[in-house]
Amino acid sequence: MRQSLPEDVPAGADSVLVGLDADQRAAVTAPSGVVVVRAGAGSGKTTVLTRRVAWRVATSSASPEHTLAITFTRQAATEMRTRLRRIGIDGSPHIHTFHALGLRLLTQRAADAGRARPVVATNRLAVLASALGNDAKDSDLYSVANAIDHATVRMLGGAALSESLAVSGISRAVSSEGLAAIMKRYEEAKRKRGVVDTNDLIAHVVRDARRDPVFVESMHRQFRHVSVDEAQDMNPLQYEFLRILAGAQPDLFVVGDPNQAIYGFNGADRTLFDELPGLGTGAVIVSLPSNYRCTPQVVDGAVRLLRNAGQDARAESRRPEGRAVAYIGCENEFSERNVILRELQRMHGACGTWNLLAVLVRVNALADDISAFLTSKGVPVRSSRRGPEWNATIAQATALTSRESLSIWSSDILDTGDYEASSPEHEIAGRVREFLDDNRGHAVDGRAFGSWLATTIDRTDVEGVEVMTFHSAKGREWWGVVIAAAEAGYLPHASARSGEQKAEEARLGYVAMTRAADELVVTWAKSRRRRERKRSPLLPVDATVVTSRQGPGEDIRRISAARPTDDAVTLALRAWRESASRRSRMPAKGILTDRQIASIVRGHPESVEELAIIVDRAFATRHGESILAAIRAAD
Repeated sequence: MRQSLPEDVPAGADSVLVGLDADQRAAVTAPSGVVVVRAGAGSGKTTVLTRRVAWRVATSSASPEHTLAITFTRQAATEMRTRLRRIGIDGSPHIHTFHALGLRLLTQRAADAGRARPVVATNRLAVLASALGNDAKDSDLYSVANAIDHATVRMLGGAALSESLAVSGISRAVSSEGLAAIMKRYEEAKRKRGVVDTNDLIAHVVRDARRDPVFVESMHRQFRHVSVDEAQDMNPLQYEFLRILAGAQPDLFVVGDPNQAIYGFNGADRTLFDELPGLGTGAVIVSLPSNYRCTPQVVDGAVRLLRNAGQDARAESRRPEGRAVAYIGCENEFSERNVILRELQRMHGACGTWNLLAVLVRVNALADDISAFLTSKGVPVRSSRRGPEWNATIAQATALTSRESLSIWSSDILDTGDYEASSPEHEIAGRVREFLDDNRGHAVDGRAFGSWLATTIDRTDVEGVEVMTFHSAKGREWWGVVIAAAEAGYLPHASARSGEQKAEEARLGYVAMTRAADELVVTWAKSRRRRERKRSPLLPVDATVVTSRQGPGEDIRRISAARPTDDAVTLALRAWRESASRRSRMPAKGILTDRQIASIVRGHPESVEELAIIVDRAFATRHGESILAAIRAAD
């Protein structure tokens, strides 16, 4: 499927370079200082980062005990340790996530000062509620916590914070001054309880470093050679942490791809990656344009998608010529599903296994529809989603914004005895606890849980096509991929309003396309749920388009003709409201009024954007996917 670079090489300097191309060698052997590697999709960035550490050790230009590598996930840290062990370097380099590193430094600092080590709050919302006191019952704690996170990771306050919150769509029931007062009360509540939250693990290091040069010097003594993976995903707080670690004479090696920056919703700022050379003079910038994963046809399609969005993109496939990317317009969603089925069957005949195939979509609800259809046609599906009820529960979990809210949500289900063990709620809550246990010590949220669920559950020893969202697919690859519903409203998503949000949607499409190694099919529908749709403006305008008019079978037509009654949707929305009330401990009608339910029933929204027209945008952004899932379940 792709060229593999050998990993089991001895730690000798020459041997470490075995299998690398000229650009990769230039990155690995670059002189010490600031080295910025712009590594495109499929360019072997993890291999380059690992070999860089090994080469520095092998040439005695870096001591392993003073070498630090920072990753964004615990899984990535584990993978890097494994690769270094294969090369013959074991134990000495420090490999941490940002949050794990922050916890280590704060723990050391507390020990040196004779203070108790920092304790991470296990129930952050409870701490926030205690800080708000009597105001808590009138507040949406999730929104307040989200606003606090927004301010903390972006290091904002005052007018700049107000403007940023307004652009992001986060609603607050308080003024900027009121939010500042809440944050002050929250900090005091944490001090009284002797706890910190996950953001504090970095924020307190930055705060203390600004006050205490001795603390900074101790960091520089420990970590003299610093590497960062996926640097395009840094938020401003992490970037400031990195600046402090790097010091005045940085020995810094960062790898990233601005074209794969898709986590702006979490505070990541891709522009920070471009500012890295400002950390010091004489920075070396190396590009890895060679793509060893995808055929030239796939690379060309992905690059042209980015260019259609006005973004710079350069990549060159090192694979042999392959099949042309197929762009297929369909009359409606039923025709599209038949096209997806046909293309998957064709790919299966070519590659010999369903396990090397995937269908990628922008939102979870589409994944459920496609999974159900493929299963009904006898195609095995390796998807953790199992129907409307399962999807509605997943939507609830993935909408949560922090470790604490995930913990509270799962406890409300698992510890009350109100849910049957066989129910989707009980099963997903159990998965959430497993996820939290798997990911101790660093920040997680609902989206991280969704990615974990899609990429770790129900995949072992089971053959089948994988059906998942674009976000969940990052870091994965398949022989053949179908990208479905490539329509305006999904790509870019209707919720993307600002220029940067729309640019991120294009990068998300680029990530999805570059998951395909050998074959890529892109489909869209001219009509979906009886509403006119348009092909995504990001697709190549001169793409060869094949129109499929094959419609649904008679059984599908009968089901489609049976329109849901308002009563069914009303009941579903009331049930959703009660569930949300239990989770948030807010009055049900304080979450969604009867009048709003009636308006939703009349409008029957089919997207978050349509829901935002009926209720306020912040509410739709926060709960839209979950509400739409409840409506579809009623359908």
